[in-house]
Amino acid sequence: MTNSTPVEGVVKLLTASGYRPLPSPLSIAGLSFEVPAALVGEHPSPDLILVADTAFEADVRILRKVEGVARALDVVRSKRPLTTILVGPKPKASVLDAMTKVCRVLATGVIGAEQENPLLQNWLAVLLPLALPEPSDDIAEPLQSIVERSNDLDTNIVDLVALAANGAEAVQARLHELLTASLAAPDTDEPGPDEATNLTGGIFE
Repeated sequence: MTNSTPVEGVVKLLTASGYRPLPSPLSIAGLSFEVPAALVGEHPSPDLILVADTAFEADVRILRKVEGVARALDVVRSKRPLTTILVGPKPKASVLDAMTKVCRVLATGVIGAEQENPLLQNWLAVLLPLALPEPSDDIAEPLQSIVERSNDLDTNIVDLVALAANGAEAVQARLHELLTASLAAPDTDEPGPDEATNLTGGIFE
């Protein structure tokens, strides 16, 4: 493997994301496997990752190595997921099907050796940490924006939203108070004595 190969680009990208390259040949359960590159991750992505280039090695031969590594992991009762990254021309469908039965397969196709390759990063996104945007003061706080629109909302709703910052229990307690007060309030729609007479008088006249 040289610094100009696509395999090296994959290794650089994964190493920058926290994966640790393993020495070659890869040794498991006393068996040695000649693979272009192998890396291992830590929690929450503890995968054992094999990297192979179908432009320089027959896909069937790569399949045999992957199956051998999978069997060796079974022998040592390893709980690490096995992932194989294939760069270069796409293997035959039968080879891919057989390989997916023993490991997760990520076929990137023909790529360059650049680590900052958006297409490569997209293909390997499942192995990479999630990139979150930096927090910004320009982003409005949703609950605060509701409180600021208090003129358009019922006062009780604004109070409940403002209490959200204190946690669910504070909101539940206030909601319970509102419900209790609502149930205890007299029903102003019930007709008084005079109204009741007027309403019913015509029936019995």
